[in-house]
Amino acid sequence: MFDLREFVGRMPKAELHVHLEGSIRPATLLMLAERNGINLPARDEIGLLNFYRFRDFPHFIQTYATITCCLRTPEDYQLIAYEFGAGCANQNIRYAEATFSIATNQRMTGLDWRDLLDGINAGRLQARRDFGVEIRWVIDIVRDQPETQKDVLEIALAARDSGCVALGLGGNEAGFPPELFVETFIEAQRAGLPRVPHAGEGLGAASVWIAIDQLQATRLGHGVRSIEDTSLVRELARRGIPLEVCPTSNIQLGIYDDFQAHPLRKLWDAGVAITIGSDDPPMFNTDLSQEYRVLVDHFCFTEDELEKISLNGLRFSLLPDEEKSTLMSAFQSEFIQLREALA
Repeated sequence: MFDLREFVGRMPKAELHVHLEGSIRPATLLMLAERNGINLPARDEIGLLNFYRFRDFPHFIQTYATITCCLRTPEDYQLIAYEFGAGCANQNIRYAEATFSIATNQRMTGLDWRDLLDGINAGRLQARRDFGVEIRWVIDIVRDQPETQKDVLEIALAARDSGCVALGLGGNEAGFPPELFVETFIEAQRAGLPRVPHAGEGLGAASVWIAIDQLQATRLGHGVRSIEDTSLVRELARRGIPLEVCPTSNIQLGIYDDFQAHPLRKLWDAGVAITIGSDDPPMFNTDLSQEYRVLVDHFCFTEDELEKISLNGLRFSLLPDEEKSTLMSAFQSEFIQLREALA
């Protein structure tokens, strides 16, 4: 038996649940704040770690908004997208679908959505050239801005040729249930745009039922509180609707007290399709490799299971079939080589 933590560090990965604005490196955030005249409640990286100690989900949202305020120009967005790609390369993440809250960024910067998209795409293409990392976008509606949902859908549809692969739904579930967004998600479905709402994080199983039955979710962000309804767990497994699980985020935000209480293993053993994400890595002092180490250290996942979850990241991605098949073959070959190297 070889070292599973080393196996995790070196294995190829794909990530489907990560937020671009929540992935800004601490040093870059401090630089952007200084450059754009924003007063952060922290002056160094240690101070940011204290700033990221969240009391609850609303406090997390408030902190997230403060971070977004530090972005002002298309060049800022190019920088964070490029550095996101560099971070992927450092973890052997070959493909990522990163969520971007475009309406929030429009409101905070005054920039046109086309300028924002041009910025992040310039960074995306630069990362592809320099690191061979492929990035696509999930353009999401923020729950506490329901008035923007039609505009966000129009942007997501217009951006399909510019890297957008899905419509998302994020933010605080409390007070903004999925029922508010049904019509928009049905329009997305009719237009052939995949739908990847967050559900079953702040609220329980009822939110997940609505997401899969009324929002017609292609995948679910989080979804961990599905465990509260055994019939829902069976239905997720039957339909093959994958959950994008972010264990450390769930603990940091108080969804569960600790990893022992987290239902990840129970969901997996029940046959629910699982992918693993880092959510907002610097804000939770984690990254995707660390999330896989959590699977080893706290959930006793085997090397075969780790490989299956890694391949799930491709299997449930929204890449075109030809690109997905090419990457899947590359991943499978690399897993064979990695096992031989570590044996």
